[in-house]
Amino acid sequence: MNKDCTVCFEGNSYIVPHTLVGHDLVLRVKDASMRVFADDRLVVTYAIPEGKGHLAQDKRFYEALKEDREMNRRKCSRGKSGKGRARCTISPLKPLCDLDVDVRSPHVYDYLTGEVRP
Repeated sequence: MNKDCTVCFEGNSYIVPHTLVGHDLVLRVKDASMRVFADDRLVVTYAIPEGKGHLAQDKRFYEALKEDREMNRRKCSRGKSGKGRARCTISPLKPLCDLDVDVRSPHVYDYLTGEVRP
């Protein structure tokens, strides 16, 4: 199962509950339907669409994801506000103010391109 709550089978993707991310699932295919099992428990049954590149989904899994307050608390509240979080991803090997920038007058660029400004 992928991190985006999908299971891929024969070129199509199928949505499964977010609580099963990281778990092993068993797919049982018969005729034109696929059943998804987790720990010998039937999770969902999908009709297999014709062709490839389709996304089969069950709306109740989206609702369960929105209502999972514990998951949303872990994901969204890390003790910091949303702004400034990117600062944590700056490389610790490079100082914050280590910039190699040459400061030039705009006239230098005019000279190099052959433009003349009044």
